[in-house]
Amino acid sequence: MKLFGTMLFLFVLNVSFGQEIFDKTNSSYESFLERIVDKDTLIKNRTKYYKCSEDLSGRIEFYYQNKELRLMTHIYKQGFGNNAFLENYFIEKDTLRIKTSISEETYMNTLYKESSQGVSSTSVEKVIEVTEQRMLFENKLNNVCFERKHGEKQAKWDQDYFNTLTFETSNCMEDVEDVRYKYRLLRKAEKKLESYSNRKPNCIFHMW
Repeated sequence: MKLFGTMLFLFVLNVSFGQEIFDKTNSSYESFLERIVDKDTLIKNRTKYYKCSEDLSGRIEFYYQNKELRLMTHIYKQGFGNNAFLENYFIEKDTLRIKTSISEETYMNTLYKESSQGVSSTSVEKVIEVTEQRMLFENKLNNVCFERKHGEKQAKWDQDYFNTLTFETSNCMEDVEDVRYKYRLLRKAEKKLESYSNRKPNCIFHMW
């Protein structure tokens, strides 16, 4: 029982420590995003478009401060559906610190109603469900994920409300090695950006 109590204490301690690191790093990340929105002139960016096939294309935004890469925003379409995917890679001192994934699922919800006269009717409404997960890289060995999710009718969807939701610890949706592999591919695209400027978008790297 004493051993179990010690293990439980260490688990709680590690979770608390992970939360503390996440809060600090996440605050830096969100502050940098706000500066981009506010068009901070100290932040410079370059854009790279690529197209590997009809069902795989995207855009990468590289954001720099003092010539140091701080953020990569990757927006891409994979498959023949209309869904787009957005990923952010937040970097501090040339080290990946937070990887954000945002997925949006849209579906139709059918409502059935019956009046007091016994007349039934149906209506269809579009519902949007957004899931945002942030993977924190504490170091080269450890990573932990935090998530927030919300679904609402399209007519009532409120992005400002979604942004107020807190992140809770969650299971990681992606394998950490897959994320690191994607990150290396995007850094490779950064190095080849100048050679492909003002040209027809090409596939300069193999995607996952």
